Amino acid sequence: MQKVKLPISVDSVRAANNRLEIEASLDKSLLSRLRESTNSIHSDIDTYFAFDVDQQKLRIFKGKASVAVELTCQRCNEPMTYQCEAEFTYCPVQNKEQENNLPDVYEPIYYDENGEVNLHQIVEDELLLTLPQIAKHAIEECKYGNYESSFGEIEEEQERPNPFDALAQLKLK
Repeated sequence: MQKVKLPISVDSVRAANNRLEIEASLDKSLLSRLRESTNSIHSDIDTYFAFDVDQQKLRIFKGKASVAVELTCQRCNEPMTYQCEAEFTYCPVQNKEQENNLPDVYEPIYYDENGEVNLHQIVEDELLLTLPQIAKHAIEECKYGNYESSFGEIEEEQERPNPFDALAQLKLK
């Protein structure tokens, strides 16, 4: 299968009926939210989409997206490379009723008035979800990995009075 540029949107019903498979690359300059969330995107995004009809006659599509991005390690403040790998399964729906009747294995996605879903937005959303909340090198790769991660000394626990002792004393009276 030859790699092509990923189309912006596709008619998901027609694609599912034709069992369409798309292996494509997506230009990194088109993903502004991912670019703003990272230091840089190393290359174009590799994507794969497979449209199908399941046993319940639902039109679905599965996909994968992969790209390496540069983040800042929050432990040492140095740049680090992070590999974003996303896998997803969607079922296009038109309204809330269809969404409520979907099996739990499918994520609903609304299609527009032309019956199309925006593939670029799906890829960007899924890659954003794979970014770590706190970017850190692996402990053995980080220049501060061999340092203690707690500061100061922990005081020995002193015997504190029980706040319920006063109630116990009142009960005895």
